[in-house]
Amino acid sequence: AVVSTQSTGDSFKKMVPQTASVIRAGKRSQVDAETLTLGDLIEVKGGDKLPADIRIVSCSSFKVDNSSLTGESEPQSRGKECTDDNPIETKNLAFFSTNAVEGTARAIVISCGDNTVMGRIAS
Repeated sequence: AVVSTQSTGDSFKKMVPQTASVIRAGKRSQVDAETLTLGDLIEVKGGDKLPADIRIVSCSSFKVDNSSLTGESEPQSRGKECTDDNPIETKNLAFFSTNAVEGTARAIVISCGDNTVMGRIAS
């Protein structure tokens, strides 16, 4: 089967959440997820699709569904402590296009778009 790069790019775009809750200059606002930049502070909650690869700085009962990346079917707890040298295994990172299933988190954007873990897999 031949897959055109056009359809791959289009399906990748569908994985991108439409908006993100970002805190810039102390003010919370909803922005187009595509406008997020490295270092942005964002807030995510259960039900959100993650708009970028993020490093968690604070959270409450935060769990993510990493099944699209790792195949793990159980939601994975996340926290602010680095627990593993492997980025996929550590508890303080969460990844673009995975789903937050419960809780809330504040996090720093560490990768966007094609530079995310999922973006590198898709390209």
